[in-house]
Amino acid sequence: MGKRLPAIALLAGLGSLGISQQAQAQECVPSRMMMILDKSSSMQTGSIGPDTKWQIAVDALDQLTNQFDSQIEMGLTVFPDPNQCSPGALKVGPGLNNHSMIMSELSTPPPTGGNWTPISQTLDAVALQPDMANGSMPRYAVLITDGWQWCDPYDSGTRFDSVTAVGNLNAAGITTFVVGFGGSVDSLTLNQVAVTAGTAIPGCDPSNSDPASPNQCYYQADDPAELIAALTAIADTVTGTEVCDGEDNDCDGLVDEGLVQACGTTCGFGTETCTDGAWAGCDAPLPETEVCDGADNDCDGTIDPGCDCEVGTIQDCGTNDACQTGQQICDNGGTWSDCIGALEPSAEMCDGQDNDCDGAIDEVEDDVGGLCPLGQSCDSGECVDVDPQNPPGDENGGDGTASAAGCGCQSGSGTPTTGGILLLLATAMLLRRRRRA
Repeated sequence: MGKRLPAIALLAGLGSLGISQQAQAQECVPSRMMMILDKSSSMQTGSIGPDTKWQIAVDALDQLTNQFDSQIEMGLTVFPDPNQCSPGALKVGPGLNNHSMIMSELSTPPPTGGNWTPISQTLDAVALQPDMANGSMPRYAVLITDGWQWCDPYDSGTRFDSVTAVGNLNAAGITTFVVGFGGSVDSLTLNQVAVTAGTAIPGCDPSNSDPASPNQCYYQADDPAELIAALTAIADTVTGTEVCDGEDNDCDGLVDEGLVQACGTTCGFGTETCTDGAWAGCDAPLPETEVCDGADNDCDGTIDPGCDCEVGTIQDCGTNDACQTGQQICDNGGTWSDCIGALEPSAEMCDGQDNDCDGAIDEVEDDVGGLCPLGQSCDSGECVDVDPQNPPGDENGGDGTASAAGCGCQSGSGTPTTGGILLLLATAMLLRRRRRA
């Protein structure tokens, strides 16, 4: 990406006011990018479709350098050079408008045998190139390879030397992108190189060891279109990516514009924005005081410690024998309120209710001095007087009026009854006989 360097200029034009001003003009200095191309024999003997991998790579670089010729200071390093396992050699120093020079250096293909793949040695050499090791502008290296770290005889102990080498590029301030071309690349090593370089594709799997696997950390290209797409994406990043450093990296007159990155707290993830060269304003959720709401508010892994319930929830309540369940509400302290509305069994009363919850209301069999006072009975939930009752017929004088047992007169009356007259006559005759005698 480009960087603006200041130049001070004095402006006139306000002489009538006696005022002079200084304005700071800026000149955009483009980024520097070294193309590091594999020129091993497999690039010539291997093919994709009708073309060799070398020809496909040359055509892709032709399109790339032509498109970005005036935007990026591009250079070219090929490996091995001159042959076998020699470290890569600088062919074109980085600069603007280098398209024709780069294409001229790519006009000769590699031999069909004898050229190996000294990737790590070449990366070490690029880290020492003066034009790449020095400079205040952003500097990039783009590795394009179709194989493994390999010299004859093959030494498996050198497989991951490229990971160490890209660390040297990092130390020199050079950011490295990786393009694996074709199905014979060492995916595991290239993934680790991309991760170490800090250019891993988001969401990738660094443990991938199969070029055909998805989610590689480097750019995997298996045909001409994918190679062009990978190189263009890298060039777009180089020319158009603003970084959070308080400078106008992409030379559009704005500083740190549109820069957003992921951030997080113990409660989750969010984003933050670059302002004046610093990341700030993370909107990730912050820990809060724990409340009884079914959530881990303070993000300590425990939900609602000390709470009996979640505030605002409602549950049924009452005993197993209750005639009607009630409800409890969880209060702000996370405890259940008293049970409201529950009807528990009680002694039956004359009130039109099923007090004892047996399915019957104001049962008559319970109305013996229990539901109502003596002389009253329960009727439709109220105690009412009982109507007077007469004794049976054999307990009265035949006309429905009661008489005292063995008495021939009515209680409280001056008129003798038939039984009384007969008794008096018998008594008089007895007295008369005793006198004659």
